[in-house]
Amino acid sequence: MIKPIKLQINNINNPYHEIAVTLEKYKNRKTYSVRFIVEGSIKDPIVAIDYPGRKMFKRVLKTNRKNTRKWANLFDFRVVPHQKGKALRPEEFTFDKLLVDFKDNKSGSEKFWEILQGMYYTNRISKKPPKLKGINPELFLLTLRWIWIEEDFNYRLKWEDVQSKAKYVLAKINKKTGKEQAVSRGAGRAKFFAVLVLLKRKDFSYEEVKKIIPLY
Repeated sequence: MIKPIKLQINNINNPYHEIAVTLEKYKNRKTYSVRFIVEGSIKDPIVAIDYPGRKMFKRVLKTNRKNTRKWANLFDFRVVPHQKGKALRPEEFTFDKLLVDFKDNKSGSEKFWEILQGMYYTNRISKKPPKLKGINPELFLLTLRWIWIEEDFNYRLKWEDVQSKAKYVLAKINKKTGKEQAVSRGAGRAKFFAVLVLLKRKDFSYEEVKKIIPLY
């Protein structure tokens, strides 16, 4: 069983350097072997992240120069929501379920949408969310906050942006060839926010939105 560590973030508006400094120390550990509580407490966790993530890998390099970037996707992690203090299994809280819940239970609430919009720009939850059906609104927002932070690390932020001591690239392994492929700097959380914008509209179903904006 993983013994969790509390990860305290002082600047939630721009948490990336703080996260990088903490996670970098554990980069040589096995996948998902270190759990950090990022929302709630050790005794009463709400959201955790497991590190190192599956997208992270050590690069096969032919040179070992000073500026060589030895890692790819160095700060990838898995977001783990909790319910009543217990971690939910991956199949219990998928990103698909989060989006379907938004469409069915939260897209009609202007107060919830206002809070979600603010969180998109600042990472902050500005006020207490309204009571709504489906997934607990606070858990929904806190989980989404860390999914968005994860997306920023994987698709938007380079090592210079987060002032990481260990240099890394954004890349993936081609499943057919087994070789590394560079990933162009993307939009990060913006892609998933665009999905929510479309889901808020009454004239788009979830299936239609997935065809317009492929999620994976």
